[in-house]
Amino acid sequence: MELVTLKVFNTEPEAQMIKAFLEANDVECFVFGNVLANTYNVFNLTSGGVQLKVAEENLETAKQLLEDFYKQDENE
Repeated sequence: MELVTLKVFNTEPEAQMIKAFLEANDVECFVFGNVLANTYNVFNLTSGGVQLKVAEENLETAKQLLEDFYKQDENE
């Protein structure tokens, strides 16, 4: 399974929130970079941030779900 980056976040809680949303919609995903970001937040930009990755074959579905998630937030 080839993993691709769906989105890069500044903090782990943001990434975990989207991860939970995607997994609730049957899209398996993984968070990378969270240990360094949590330990050395000042180095977050140079470390690549907190990356949320999905299987390449699920990328389009995940992008659509992500778009829908942020649209819901705008409507509230």
